[in-house]
Amino acid sequence: MLKITIKPNNLVLMLILFLSILPSVYVLSFGMPVLYLLLPIGVLIFFFVLLGEIGVPKITKSIILLFILILIEIFISTLYGTITTIDKFEFPTDSFQYIARYLALISFIIWFYKGNIKADTFIKYFLVFLNIAMLIGILQWIPWPGREFFIQLYPFRDGSLQLNQLNRDLSGIRMHGFSQHGTANGGIATFFFVFAYSVFKYYKKYKGLSVILMVLAIVTIFASQARAGMLALVFSILLFYIINIYIFKKSLKPTLYMFFGTTFLFGVVTYLYKSGNNFIVPMVSKWNQLFETEGGGRTEQALYFFSEIETPFQFLFGLSKQVINNSVYSYGVEIEPVNIFIQYGAVGFLLQYSVIVILLIYFLKGMKYLYYNKTIMTLMAASFVGLFSYQVFSIGYYFFRELRVGLFPWILMGVAIAVYERYKNNGGNYEQEN
Repeated sequence: MLKITIKPNNLVLMLILFLSILPSVYVLSFGMPVLYLLLPIGVLIFFFVLLGEIGVPKITKSIILLFILILIEIFISTLYGTITTIDKFEFPTDSFQYIARYLALISFIIWFYKGNIKADTFIKYFLVFLNIAMLIGILQWIPWPGREFFIQLYPFRDGSLQLNQLNRDLSGIRMHGFSQHGTANGGIATFFFVFAYSVFKYYKKYKGLSVILMVLAIVTIFASQARAGMLALVFSILLFYIINIYIFKKSLKPTLYMFFGTTFLFGVVTYLYKSGNNFIVPMVSKWNQLFETEGGGRTEQALYFFSEIETPFQFLFGLSKQVINNSVYSYGVEIEPVNIFIQYGAVGFLLQYSVIVILLIYFLKGMKYLYYNKTIMTLMAASFVGLFSYQVFSIGYYFFRELRVGLFPWILMGVAIAVYERYKNNGGNYEQEN
C-alpha cells in the first residue's frame, strides 16, 4: 500500500497558504482575511522576540523598531485628529493592517530561520496555491455552470454587480477574483507573475507550474481591467531587465530580448486596436480617459485633503484615518504615497517608506552577493521586484492597507530574509538542505 507522509511543519505551511486564499470573513462586523484569525499566535511570537527568548536576524530588529514607531505615530495621529476634529477619540482600527503585515513578516522570518521547512518546499507550495488563487478568478470570469457559485463565494461587495454582468461578452466582464476587488486583483496578479518568473528564470525547477501561473496572472490582470496592475507588470519586466544587466553583467542578450519583445508586443496591440478588438479598444479608451482627466477623481481627492492640512502638527502627523472616514472622500486618496502623507503626515510617510527602502536595499544586496545560489537569487529577486513593482501599483491603489490579499508579499519577504540569513550564518548550508 502506498503510504504518503507529510512533515508537520510542511502541513502547517500548507494550511496557512490554504487559509490565505479563502474568502474574507466578518468578525464583529469587521471584514478580514481568514488568516487574520491566526494573528494572536503572531502576537505571542512577537512578545517572545521582545523578551529575547527567540533569536532573530539583525535586520528583523530594525524592522521591529520601525514597526513600533509606526504604531506609535498612528496612535498620536488618531488621538489628536479625532479629538480636535470630531470631539471624541476613536480607536485607530487602521493599525490592524500594519500589525497583520509586520507580524506575518516577523513570524515567517523566525519560522524559516530555524530551518524547519526547506526553501524548496515553500517555493513549490507557494506556486501551487498561487495558481489556485488565480484559477478562482478565471472560474468567475469564463462561462461555465459553476461561475455564479464562485462569484457568490468571493463576491465584490454583495456580488450583485458581478452577477448582473454575466450576460455580457468576456471583454465587458470585470473579474474581481479571489481578492474580491478588481483593482486589487490586478495588483496581486502582477506580484504572482513576478514570483513565477523568478522561479522560472533563476530556480530552473517547477517550470510547468511557473509558466501556468504567469499565463493565469497576465489573463487576470487584463480581465480585472486593472490599469495599475498593467503599469506594475510593465515596470516589473523592466526591473528584471535591469537586474540581468546589474547582477549578471549581461547587456547584449537582455537588451535584444527587451527590444524585440517590446516591438512585437507594440505591433500586436496596435494591430488589434486598429482591428477593433473587443478587449484592446476599451482598455486603450480607459487609459486615454485617465490621461484626459489627469488621473480622474484621484487629483480631486488629493487637492481636497491637502486643503484640510492647516497646522504644523497636521503636516507632521497627518489628519488620521478616522478623520478621513468622516470626510467627503471617506476612502481617502487612491494614490497611496499621497494618502499615507495625508493620513499620517511627514513623520508617518518617512517611517513607512523607510521600511520599503531598507527592504529594497537588503534584497538588492542579497542578489548581488549571492546571485550564484539559485534559491537565494529566486527569493531575493521575487521579493525585490515584487515589492518595487507594488510601489508603482500603489500610484493607482493601495499596498499597505489592501485588505484581502495584502499578506502575500510579506510572507514571501519573510521567507526570503530567513533563508538568506540562515545561509550566511551556516556557511552556505541552507542550499544543501534543499
